[in-house]
Amino acid sequence: MYDNREWIRPSMLGAAVGWHMNTLLLLGAGAAVGILFGLGRQASKPLAEEKSARLINNIEDLLPLHSQHLPQLRQSLASTDSRYVRRRTSDEIERMWREERRRVVARFLSGVAADFARIERLAVVVASLAPETSKRDEAFRAWVRFRFRILYRVASRWTAAGRPLSTGPLVRLTNLVANLSAYTENAMKQLEPPVNG
Repeated sequence: MYDNREWIRPSMLGAAVGWHMNTLLLLGAGAAVGILFGLGRQASKPLAEEKSARLINNIEDLLPLHSQHLPQLRQSLASTDSRYVRRRTSDEIERMWREERRRVVARFLSGVAADFARIERLAVVVASLAPETSKRDEAFRAWVRFRFRILYRVASRWTAAGRPLSTGPLVRLTNLVANLSAYTENAMKQLEPPVNG
């Protein structure tokens, strides 16, 4: 009787497993590089709000307007409302209510993006007035811009797809606007001449 087991040696089995592991590792690395490339590409494209903010020349028009309304939005998106609507209304009313909430979130996202674009434009104007702009300052602005663009695009697409959006991404986006605003305010203070007393 012929036995196949003698043809499979441990060294052959180890080589086969190693080949499969290397292939999986290579595929995983390729996927990671692809994801990083995609994120980098998305982050390098300016938002429409950033393009329109470049046309603003009056410094007073570069202040944030929408981010301050986050507390009211959070209250209106409270989960207790959704439970009430689900229990007390028809499916059609609930669908219309959810669609209206989605539109409100989409408008808020657009407003926060406009706030970010205006503050970033102000930061660029302030940096151009500074006698010396450090690479660290430019890197900070680039890092905040990268994070904002990625988070904004993910939240916008999520909302456009009709999925409910928690307030977490909205809070992070408004925090990025606030961080850039505080940075710009600090840079403006450094432009003021020292007071000799």
